[in-house]
Amino acid sequence: MQYELLSRALAYASCLSTMSLLATSMAIAAINVGKVRPQPCGRSVCATIAAQTPANFGGLTSKAHIEAVAATLWSKKI
Repeated sequence: MQYELLSRALAYASCLSTMSLLATSMAIAAINVGKVRPQPCGRSVCATIAAQTPANFGGLTSKAHIEAVAATLWSKKI
């Protein structure tokens, strides 16, 4: 009888401890997510990215290349 009572008390204490640790970690994670800020983008960096021409990304401008890639991927069924 005494062993059962002690075992049940330890089980409840362990369960409560686990639940409080889970609640605490979730609260900390929620606070940290709220503090995340996007990386600042300077005007020169954004302007440089926006000024790029499609010629710099030549792989997707050629219809033959797109069809060849599509055929290869389709044959592999990715």
